[in-house]
Formats: sequence, structure tokens, C-alpha cells
Amino acid sequence: MRVQLEDGTEVTTRSCMVKAGTEVNKARIDTSNAVIAIYYFNPISQHFFILENEMIHARKGVSYQHPNEAHLIYRLHLILNETLSSSQVDRVCQEAVVPAHLRQSNLKEFDPRIVETIQNLRKTVREPISVREYAADVYLSESRFNKLFKEQIGIPLTKYRLQLRLSVGIILLAAGYSVTEAAFESGFSSTAHFSRCFSEMIGIQPSITFLKPPFMTAFIAEDVLAAVTAKVTCKSIC
Repeated sequence: MRVQLEDGTEVTTRSCMVKAGTEVNKARIDTSNAVIAIYYFNPISQHFFILENEMIHARKGVSYQHPNEAHLIYRLHLILNETLSSSQVDRVCQEAVVPAHLRQSNLKEFDPRIVETIQNLRKTVREPISVREYAADVYLSESRFNKLFKEQIGIPLTKYRLQLRLSVGIILLAAGYSVTEAAFESGFSSTAHFSRCFSEMIGIQPSITFLKPPFMTAFIAEDVLAAVTAKVTCKSIC
């Protein structure tokens, strides 16, 4: 892929890392001729900050050249070409993305109120809870809460929740649910809204054939699939 630096020049690399909230377009990161793998970090883990210290700064919010790039690519090829279980894929990814000798580093202190909010968001991602309510839960004004959340996570709560809902929708699609089911069960008000957000963030429509077997093999951690589908099943039965 080609990554544009702050002075307008470009570098060619096989790995780059983008901070949440960073504006990215084809001029800045061009993956047109690449087969890519995308890995999302837990927003309240140390992993992003560990790698940010190890990779080369390209521009604000963008770094490139993973510290163990060759090994990372080798492990991704292993996932692509071998028959692995979801738990094995999860373990391979975690071991390859963050080198073992760096995993215990603690580079950022997260505000416990934001940690609590992130945990609540995961439990209530489908529910139409206002920002004011989340702020009240941790005893903050809405304006102070909005500022603190963006400082800690990099994007506003509303955008983070949208990404979280899309993640739930993607898991449901990969598990065989229809676009309509995935849209409503992940908290979107309509299939059209889900499709528009999906297209804007992923680059393709959720109904595209490429997202279904045999064109795509999905590896979903068992605990994640259970957590997502349990609420759908419970709702259907109730």
C-alpha cells in the first residue's frame, strides 16, 4: 500500500495503523492493488499505544511499518491458507499483532468513567440511549462527558456506538442472518440506514455476494458469537 507523509511524499509499506477519528482517503492511504487484512484494537487496551511507539510516524494519526512486519504477514497467510478454528485465529492474530515482549507495557491511563461507559455501551449497543444518559451514569455533564470521551477514545460516543453497531451487524451477516435482520438486531432504525453506514465505512454494500461463502470465510470467536446471537434468540422467543 502507499501512505502519504505530511510533506506530501509517499512511502510504500505492507502495514499501517490509523487512529480512530483520523480522516483517511485514497490519496492518503492507497490500497487499490493490495489484498488487505484489517484488525481493530480494543479502544481501552494498551495495544494501539504500544505499536504507535514502535512504528514510524507518517502523519497525524497514521503510522506505518509494523515492528515485526514479516512475521505478521506470515501469520496472516497462515490464517488464509490453513484450516483453523475461530479460537486459533484469534490467538494467532493477538500474538502476531503485538509482540510478546511488549504486551505488558502500560503507556496510557484510561479514565475509569470512560472504561465503565465502554463496558455499558457493549451491553446496550442496540438501545436508543442518549449521550446525556450515559453521562449521567458516570456523574458528568453532557458537555464534559463528550469532551472526555473524545479525548480518551479519539472519536465522539455517537460515532463509536455507530461503529460498534456496524461490528454487531457484520457478525450477524457472517453468521448467516439477512441484511434486514442484521440491521434491526444491531440497533439501526432501518435497513437503508444500515446499508448507507455500512457502505460509507466498509466501502461495499452489505448485500454484496462477495460477503457470503464461498467468497468469504468468517472466523467469529465463540464467545462473541454467543453474546451477539443470544440477545437475538431471546428476543425472538420472548
